Amino acid sequence: MRLATIARRLLGAVVVAYVAACTALFFAQRTLLFPAPAPLPVRLGQGATRAVLDLGTATVPIFWQPVDGAPLVLFFHGNGGQLARSVATGRDAVAAGVGFAAVEYPGYGEATGEGPSEVGILAAARAGLAHLGTLGLPTPACMGHSLGTGVAVAMAAEGRCSALVLASAYTSIPDVAVLSYPLFPVHWLVRDPFDSLSRAGAVKVPALVGHGTRDPQIPLALGERLAAAIDGAKFVRVDRAHNDIVDRELWARVAGFLGGG
Repeated sequence: MRLATIARRLLGAVVVAYVAACTALFFAQRTLLFPAPAPLPVRLGQGATRAVLDLGTATVPIFWQPVDGAPLVLFFHGNGGQLARSVATGRDAVAAGVGFAAVEYPGYGEATGEGPSEVGILAAARAGLAHLGTLGLPTPACMGHSLGTGVAVAMAAEGRCSALVLASAYTSIPDVAVLSYPLFPVHWLVRDPFDSLSRAGAVKVPALVGHGTRDPQIPLALGERLAAAIDGAKFVRVDRAHNDIVDRELWARVAGFLGGG
């Protein structure tokens, strides 16, 4: 067998294997992006109220706890979180003097509907904001952590928020995915891009972007790049890792920011 024939067959095998890997990654991506944990019951503390919103194809729970005379934050959790774990986050917010609300994503926690997607999550966010508007509460600031920053940016870009607060933010999901899958054309493969960078120019409200200097999952540079694209955004570096950035210290910063401090 000639060397050229062997080379062609090897190249063909490599191409077939690569295409198969791309196909597998395409179909598995939502499992990777939305690793929804086992559902936990939402146990609210005193002063908090909850409801269930009907999205037509799904139902999602929401809870809120206003603080008299204080700004309200609607919080969007990360991809490994759920509404039940946002309860403790809400307690820290209220302790800092900030009203707190959070809405679940379809396919997470006690929510119903098909598996998570960008379209479904943004629909839940809009429904949550609309519901809070019917309660006579102030227009909330939109705050997101990790995956949730893409949700918060989208809502702010649509003019639905009084302010924007981001923790561990990214420019887009493909920009994060390429770090783990550098050999694959992830910018073509990703179905739920959460392209915050393309939406940044439409954000016209005050913005605070916090990022951990020890974040191994979303590089600091991505948060800096997104903050630079949002007009007037304040960028804060904090000595935290990815999952411990939303703490009492951050809520104190948020309270000062929303109060004009």
